[in-house]
Amino acid sequence: MVIHPDTPSVAPRGALAGGWIGLIVPAWVLVLTVVLLGPSLAPGFVLSYDMVFVPRQDLLPSSIGLGGGLPRAVPQDAVVAIVTTVIDGAWLQHAVLLAIPILAGSGVARLLRGAGHGAQLVGATLAIWNPFVVERLVQGHWALLLAYAATPWAIAAAIRVRRNGFGAGALIGWCAFGALVPSGGILVAVTALPIAVVGGSARAARKTALTAAAIAVNLPWIVPAVVHARSGAADDVGAEVFALRGEGVWGPAVTALGGGGLWNVGAVPTSRGTAAALVLTLLVLAAAVTGWASLRQMLGRAAAWWWTMIAVTGWVMAVASAIAPAIWANMITTIPGAGLARDAHKLLAPLVLLLAVAAALGLSRGWQRISDPTARRSIIAAGMLIPLGLLPDAALGVSGRLSAVDYPAQWQQMRQFVAQQSDPGDVIVLPWSTFRDFDFNAGRTMLDPAPRWLPRSSIAADFLPVFVAGGAGPEDRGGDIVIVPGDDPRSRDVGRALAQGRPLAQVMADLGARWVVVEAGQRPEPEPTALTGLDLVWAEQDLAVWKLSDAVPIESRGWPTGAGLVIGIDLAVLVGLAGLFAGWALRSGGRALRRLDVRWQRESARKAP
Repeated sequence: MVIHPDTPSVAPRGALAGGWIGLIVPAWVLVLTVVLLGPSLAPGFVLSYDMVFVPRQDLLPSSIGLGGGLPRAVPQDAVVAIVTTVIDGAWLQHAVLLAIPILAGSGVARLLRGAGHGAQLVGATLAIWNPFVVERLVQGHWALLLAYAATPWAIAAAIRVRRNGFGAGALIGWCAFGALVPSGGILVAVTALPIAVVGGSARAARKTALTAAAIAVNLPWIVPAVVHARSGAADDVGAEVFALRGEGVWGPAVTALGGGGLWNVGAVPTSRGTAAALVLTLLVLAAAVTGWASLRQMLGRAAAWWWTMIAVTGWVMAVASAIAPAIWANMITTIPGAGLARDAHKLLAPLVLLLAVAAALGLSRGWQRISDPTARRSIIAAGMLIPLGLLPDAALGVSGRLSAVDYPAQWQQMRQFVAQQSDPGDVIVLPWSTFRDFDFNAGRTMLDPAPRWLPRSSIAADFLPVFVAGGAGPEDRGGDIVIVPGDDPRSRDVGRALAQGRPLAQVMADLGARWVVVEAGQRPEPEPTALTGLDLVWAEQDLAVWKLSDAVPIESRGWPTGAGLVIGIDLAVLVGLAGLFAGWALRSGGRALRRLDVRWQRESARKAP
């Protein structure tokens, strides 16, 4: 029997039954979401490594990729800045955290709709409860995870376009949804777009328009990337540090098959170094191999082969970064644009999703050969619960590592003070380090939140210290700290002045900075000479603001050249997406009204004498 993702859901005979069957898949996805996120759903902010939200983030040149550093968080920061003018950043973050597992699980279930509810339950579990999602959540890469969650939806839309020409708007919408960061935009477009435009029934003109639209929704990060001469480049240190990392004695290849291998050992659950990780990987892989033939039937030959090729290619590249680091570093540093693949673990996203769908189909083939309904239900339950049992420390916010906290009141007070100042000039943030471990966040490592709190452009440390473990698994905490250099010229100048023991007052005017924010109690404490020549103008508990004398002229940097072009492109993309959404809403509403009208006419005819 050939099954398709658009086929109405039919549970395997005797496996699941009852009037509640239509609700079991979304209910299970919601249960997994709550169990996974746990304390992070409480009021407040979840602050973990790169995931730092604030109540209100301002739209600054760096938000659209025109700051000093490379546009790695574009247009993510611009979207956050716009949305937080309407709602509090804590609400936005909670919506993002909920959306990741809900969209990922329901998206895989959408692809498995023709395979029955049992397969949907297993596939949703594997899409949500896996090392890729867990490790990236702790690392704070929420925009990449949104792209991961959007990918199965984009694939389903691409298959519709291929088969009957419908679904182009949905495909573009999901491509835009994933394009909050460059790696996310590439993930969704490369995995889904070729399924729609290579072969199939859609006309050539429509395919060309579809490709152009997919590129257009990525322009908010493509254009700023072109502006930066070093965009897409990577250095040898970064290429090696961000390579895939083995999480057990079985090495990086098997680790990657399980979706693990994040470069930051601090974000890896302890269970990933145990035999349970190997068992889970082998079980999922065996089921996926068994179910690949059903995957090809369900998606179609072209879609299944393309998705498999992308997944295998990503796995090969990720493993190559670990077993052939010199070759990998040479490729990343010499091929234009290859720097986007510097973080090799990101390349596993298509594989993780593919294994979730194929493994669910593989188990489905097994239980369909069993006539006993109780035995069938037991296999389905095992497919749902074994991933949870073999990755237990993912539960409850990754064992409490994702917990909501409140910022102390002085952070809002500092923002208000800086916002009230009329003198031009940007802000330097001290201590000169990238991450913080505040007491109010239970000492958990987090990116310095000051640049997001401040209503002015800031100059902060942009080098990245990465802990590289010395052992084979996450339980081994021995190792070294490797420093990956930053790319903001102004940040480099400040760092050089501090290293030389010079007062910041000597370099601030040339950098366009008049203010210095100091966060006390964080390492490394600035040397007293660093603040020589500055006046303390505000202080509250562990925050202080220093100011360069008004007598020193500071030229306001403002918005750089090219800002109008970038903003215009961003607005054009937003307007286009709004039109796309409006058209989809009108069409959907029209279809719903027509169905109601037909139903009413049938009911009237039935009741007529």
